[in-house]
Amino acid sequence: MKSVESMIAETETTQADTLEGAEIVRPYSTRAWDELGRMHLVPPLEVWGGFTLGASCVIFGVGGLGKSRLALNIARNQVLGLPFAGLPTAPRPLRHLMMGSENSIHRLQYDIRKMNGGLTAEQIATLGAHVRLATLEGPEDTYIALTPANVERWRLTLEEHRPEVLWCDPWGDILDGDGNSDDDARATISTLRRLLRKVNPEAGLCILAHSRTGASNILQAVGFDSANFGKGSKALYSAARCVWNLAPGSESEDPPLVCAHAKCNDKPKEKPFAIRLDPETMTYNREDAFDLEAWQAELSARARGRSGPKRGPTMTEEQAFEALGDKVVTITEVHQLLRGKGATRDEADDLTKRLAIDGRWEQWRPALRHTPTYIGPPAAMQRKKAEVAELVQKKLDLGQLPRPTGNRRKSS
Repeated sequence: MKSVESMIAETETTQADTLEGAEIVRPYSTRAWDELGRMHLVPPLEVWGGFTLGASCVIFGVGGLGKSRLALNIARNQVLGLPFAGLPTAPRPLRHLMMGSENSIHRLQYDIRKMNGGLTAEQIATLGAHVRLATLEGPEDTYIALTPANVERWRLTLEEHRPEVLWCDPWGDILDGDGNSDDDARATISTLRRLLRKVNPEAGLCILAHSRTGASNILQAVGFDSANFGKGSKALYSAARCVWNLAPGSESEDPPLVCAHAKCNDKPKEKPFAIRLDPETMTYNREDAFDLEAWQAELSARARGRSGPKRGPTMTEEQAFEALGDKVVTITEVHQLLRGKGATRDEADDLTKRLAIDGRWEQWRPALRHTPTYIGPPAAMQRKKAEVAELVQKKLDLGQLPRPTGNRRKSS
């Protein structure tokens, strides 16, 4: 009688010589009780957050919330050996292939340039050797559904890059069939896994999928109803060994993201936590001060058609002061900076005024034409004033006198 190993080896040889789509039948893998007890199994390598090589992961989130950027950030940190959101990533750099149909080459370039900030040339080269991205340069590149007509393009792409981690974004554009059909979902997942395992049997698959919207649905991201958070067929949830739910932590333009482990078959689930995007680096950082209970209470009230409990300010004066650091920027720029860190529009304006009144920041507008108002710590402002004075002196030396400004009040 043939061993399971010999049958698997024979099947792999047959698959290599069989046309795509042909039916191959082999027995289900089985082991004897005592044999399985004696086996030494190497634990699967964890990519991040319970997502392991050889398995499937799903990340559900509302459209436009930032799932694509989050996936790119995870891949970046993993290759560089950095944790993401306080959770470790795989210790060796893995080959990542980011397949998507929503983000243009310009959007991807913007994110990558921001994420490269502070990295060495060697680190950037390492990322170049391990991360490939679908760039949508041709009109046919946006059509990534796993239809019979597209299977060959998928096969060629996977064979060219042979990823260890495949990211698929979004599920709705990859699915061949009806989004609510379990059969269509299972068939698409099966085709995707088969194509991936032919080029790398140990590869991990992560699918980014849309969740349902509305306060009552967003509330389901955490807790007993977390399996109901995703949109469409539940076959996608069932097929994954690891599922993360992403929900907006507020109604602001750049809200914190609530990350909830809806499912994790290979280890204990992580407790829900929040992360926030840093607009200067386009990377996410964990926000431990986020009040999960207040967020849930607000959503629960909204779901019942009531106003939620009044939430406190999202940023303190100390946090605003630290966000600017030892820099001098314009009023507009400091408002953008604070809003990017989580402050609302009104809070950003109020914090700027309060820090100026307290003397921790100084506000100054040069007595020149078409100049903005600057703000920053007093020591940094003195350097700024010296820079402007030097610039004015150079213009005087060249005979380029500054134009009169009328009866404008002088700023200290």
